[in-house]
Amino acid sequence: MGTDFDPVKAMREEIAGLSDVSRVMLLREREAEKRMAEAESEYTALTKINGFMRIMLDTARAKLRALEDEAERTGPQ
Repeated sequence: MGTDFDPVKAMREEIAGLSDVSRVMLLREREAEKRMAEAESEYTALTKINGFMRIMLDTARAKLRALEDEAERTGPQ
């Protein structure tokens, strides 16, 4: 003789399983959000550094052009 199916017990077990999955998904969601915020922060910092480096490079190129123009006007020293 087999065990009778208990729909109430089955539904409780299903809910418990779904609750476990929900907790895991919530944890993963929070972890992903944290990684996303960290990545956004890094991106912002890299963008600022790259902007600064472009300004420095443009300034250095302008100085080089000025030095080359001056050297061309005055001839060899």
